[in-house]
Amino acid sequence: MFRTTQFLRAAAAMAALLLAVRAFAGPTPLTMQNAVTLALQHDSVLQQLAAEKQSVVAQATVAGQLPDPKLSAGIVNLPTNSFAVGRDSMTMQVIGISQEFPAGHTRALSEKRGVQLAGGVQAQIVERRRDVTRQVREAWLQLYYAQHALALVQTSDAALRQLADISKVRYENGSGTQQEWLRARLELANLKERELDLQNAAQTARAVLTRWLGNEDAERLLPDSLPVLPAPPAYADILNALPSHPLAEADNAQIAAAQTNVDIAEQAYKPTWGVDLSYGRRPGGDAGGPFTSMFSAMVTVSLPIFTGQRQDQTVTAARAQANASIDSRDNQLRELKRMLDEDWARWRQLQELQTLYDQTVLPDSNTDVTAGLDAYRNGGGDFFELVRSQVGLLDARTRRLKIETDLDSVKADLMYLAGENS
Repeated sequence: MFRTTQFLRAAAAMAALLLAVRAFAGPTPLTMQNAVTLALQHDSVLQQLAAEKQSVVAQATVAGQLPDPKLSAGIVNLPTNSFAVGRDSMTMQVIGISQEFPAGHTRALSEKRGVQLAGGVQAQIVERRRDVTRQVREAWLQLYYAQHALALVQTSDAALRQLADISKVRYENGSGTQQEWLRARLELANLKERELDLQNAAQTARAVLTRWLGNEDAERLLPDSLPVLPAPPAYADILNALPSHPLAEADNAQIAAAQTNVDIAEQAYKPTWGVDLSYGRRPGGDAGGPFTSMFSAMVTVSLPIFTGQRQDQTVTAARAQANASIDSRDNQLRELKRMLDEDWARWRQLQELQTLYDQTVLPDSNTDVTAGLDAYRNGGGDFFELVRSQVGLLDARTRRLKIETDLDSVKADLMYLAGENS
């Protein structure tokens, strides 16, 4: 019993220690995928589209049903001189039921149209998920760039401050010039301006993430490294996939529904049918008198004879709407093609720039700074060239960072066009 108590106390202490460690560690970093998942969970437009789809599906079911039958009841041929129900052989207590039947295949076609429209809403849901994913990725990348570029600026600021201190000492002891000191101070001021711009960019990007994630999650720190997004498919593969893009699929659903509308309009050339059954009881007949009950059956049919101003115009309007839907789809495909061409050209350019910076610009910038520092320490270097090389190294590093984040941003755009397996 004593050992059991000791074990339980030790387990409780370990659990408390783990909770304390987790609390001290703080929230986990906000990865890109985590941000996308949270945004999709919180997006009210997706919830709206899901409700809209549910509504359209329900309406499609309703459209395929017969109209409700109609029940009628009353007294007919009541004599006005006495208002007596059982005295006149013409007086009847009548109850009847009637049912209308829409023309041709109107019901089946109306249900079909509803299913097609529901497919269009489903395509909108898929497109919305792609669009939210793309926007959140780009906002996350903008915040990542701003924060890491800010860290590069702060590192360069420390190096330039050392040069400024050296130039001040040299100026005070007469071995340097005032211009060297002023140049160092000017570059520090320029770095401060960069820092303020990047802080503003970070706040803007975080505000965008807040719109998608909420304040608490948007305030979480980002990881130290970029995620590895998959390389986009080949240009031809993306191009061939554009007709299956959700935006095009939504337009295809509208086209199909519009063409079904044409079929529905053409059903109006066919008659609408109705059946009316009624039973009439003449009071007194059941008591052995001369009055007998009556049964009636009637069929009604519409006569679509004068079609010029009704049916013909309805069909013309439906066909025009179908043609408009086709034009809208074709325009959407051209817009998607334009987006693909722009993104693909940007993708290739950024790849070439990344290679250039990795193989030439960054190595040469680092070598330039190292050589300048060595020469300056040995008394043979030029201070202005040393400052210029420090600023050039910062420019190269921030530009390389921008190229890297822009590459991922273009990947996100291409993944929006091509789709992705998830």
